[in-house]
Amino acid sequence: MNHNDIEIYFDLSASNNLTKLIEVPIGELNLPTGRIIAGDPFFLAEGKPFVKAVPPGKYPVVLYIREVEPEHYRIAFAKIKFNTETATQWLLAVSEDMDIDELQKLEEDDFFGFAVDAGLACFLDEQTNVLYQQKINELHTNTEKSYYDNILADEFESYSSQNQYSSLDGDWNNHFPDPQSDLNVMMFASGWGDGLYPAYWGLNHHKEIVELTIDFMVESIAQ
Repeated sequence: MNHNDIEIYFDLSASNNLTKLIEVPIGELNLPTGRIIAGDPFFLAEGKPFVKAVPPGKYPVVLYIREVEPEHYRIAFAKIKFNTETATQWLLAVSEDMDIDELQKLEEDDFFGFAVDAGLACFLDEQTNVLYQQKINELHTNTEKSYYDNILADEFESYSSQNQYSSLDGDWNNHFPDPQSDLNVMMFASGWGDGLYPAYWGLNHHKEIVELTIDFMVESIAQ
């Protein structure tokens, strides 16, 4: 058995509930290889793409935000939308570095996911990650600057702080590691902050991929 044989389904129908969630498009993600990595943007040096891939192209990224208290908003789901269809079933997204023996032991409501330790998560292409790591290493090698403080903080504020559903510091950002390239990283606040978060392939009735969704567990706590 290999990772492609592992099919673990979950119910993420709550991610389609626009009576409780606010839909906020945040830009297009360039996927030149179609091999996607999801994770904490500061812990991707060893990041592995998901086993399943999508056709190369540029795809919209949409956040689904929950108002947990008056004027208190949290990102509940982040999705890459590969077409306009609505997903009806969700398959756990796995990468080759996930232990296949442990995957086979998962019980209902168990999941594998990626760790967040900086309060942020992101989507990016495998090719983009090579460039992104190069830029991080260049900054840290030649200076004592922080990639977040010296580069990303201003971008987050400029890109999203004026949105009514964002914090004043900005809760999402479209980062281009090299301004001369169209390779980008879509970054966003990770629900309640640090933790372990799963990603799922959203499928239509024909089991065709229509989206990739990160669940930040906001809905399960907010119920």
